[in-house]
Amino acid sequence: MSTQNKFTHWQRTETQFLAADPKAVYSIVGNLSQTGLWMKSFDGFVVHDDQRGVGTKVDLLPPGKLFGPLHRSTAPSGSITRRNHQTRMVEFTQPQPAGEMSLRWQVDEHENGCLVHFTVRLSGPGTAAFKFTVANALCKDFAVAAARLYKIVAPTAHRKRDAQIVISGGRGFLGRNLAADLVCRGMSVAVLTRKAETDFPAEQFIWDGVHQGPWTGVLRSDHPVHLINLAGERVDKRNTPQNIAALTDSRVTSTQALAQAAAAAPTLATWIQSSTTAIFGDAGEAELTESSPIPTDHRALPEMTGVASAWEQAFNEAEVNAAQRYILRTSLVMHPDAPLLGPLNMLVNTGLGGPMGSGQQWFSWIGLQDWLRLIRCMLGFESPQIPAGLVHGTSPVPLRNAQVMAALRSVAGLPGLPTGSVLPKIGAAVMGSNARVALTGRKVTSEVLDKAGFEFQETDFTATIAG
Repeated sequence: MSTQNKFTHWQRTETQFLAADPKAVYSIVGNLSQTGLWMKSFDGFVVHDDQRGVGTKVDLLPPGKLFGPLHRSTAPSGSITRRNHQTRMVEFTQPQPAGEMSLRWQVDEHENGCLVHFTVRLSGPGTAAFKFTVANALCKDFAVAAARLYKIVAPTAHRKRDAQIVISGGRGFLGRNLAADLVCRGMSVAVLTRKAETDFPAEQFIWDGVHQGPWTGVLRSDHPVHLINLAGERVDKRNTPQNIAALTDSRVTSTQALAQAAAAAPTLATWIQSSTTAIFGDAGEAELTESSPIPTDHRALPEMTGVASAWEQAFNEAEVNAAQRYILRTSLVMHPDAPLLGPLNMLVNTGLGGPMGSGQQWFSWIGLQDWLRLIRCMLGFESPQIPAGLVHGTSPVPLRNAQVMAALRSVAGLPGLPTGSVLPKIGAAVMGSNARVALTGRKVTSEVLDKAGFEFQETDFTATIAG
């Protein structure tokens, strides 16, 4: 995030590692006429000549049924404004009302591959509007885009190992980023999903989370199989007995279905079973680690403790011989595109971004890149080695709600009135969500990761959510 005036200057960068030759990657990245082949967050570019050097006229084809056609009919052409083949960088600049938008791609050499950086920079009085209508949308799903790029250059890629990764729930926010990250590292990834997605860069198998079917064959590989179970209904729903039952059933049933299929897997190397730090309910000031007991009193909220306890029990009861079995209790995963930030940013941008409730409730979180790296360590692909068993996937620096809202206001450059507890409850009722997600809290850390020597790289909350 730029440190300049947030109303007239804004910048966001996404970065993804690819286990591939930097020159091969840049041969695609540096040719803007091919951008639409791998970045589906917009419809690509029209390059008006074959020069492709500085000054080349280029038309951006932005996304959206409303803004896209409007932009195409009214916006002037942009151009390539910077290009350096030695540093593998190309930049496109599009004039905006009283300002401009620049898109820059750069490919840097990195150990066993390269890093692909994509930066969007806005300037001028229209910055705030363009940030919401175009800029963030261009950055969205960049890891998935990079995985498509990897598929294009795969014949020249540095494949790392023979292993089959199976991800159930692989199309949600965490699942799609995990699948894309592993594909970019040369892994064979299969996703179990209820509905296939066009142009998704990982192999997809249809399943309903209940019945056995053709999808079970992906677990019977000649190579070591690593199973990561993220499947389950969306958590943030109205707090009704019917919804709690649906949340529980979707997690328990899918875990049991996977256990039945995995029992026949000849080489199940790893099973990572997802859970949540919300299992501790509304924990107040208690400091919670893997050795802390699960509450059974008023702190044990049915939609949190009840659902997560049943989820973990289903895994613990599964008769599966995996070399490494983990329960990963993940806290709130943060990234500029994290689903939770949507409603919080809505409050901030309407002037209501002050503390929620008392503002003192704890907010345990982990940056997306740290979460992805933790998964790779648990799979044995990176160091340090994480001992099998229960692991808390959470940053060592939990925050108070007041600190979280202050960070969101800082990124937006806006003041905020306290929202209290009534307004979130009204908003949750209107949106069909659960206000207790924001009004309760837990101070959770991991003694397991600390002892293992896992070093968190995303400990600055503001920087993590700004991008």
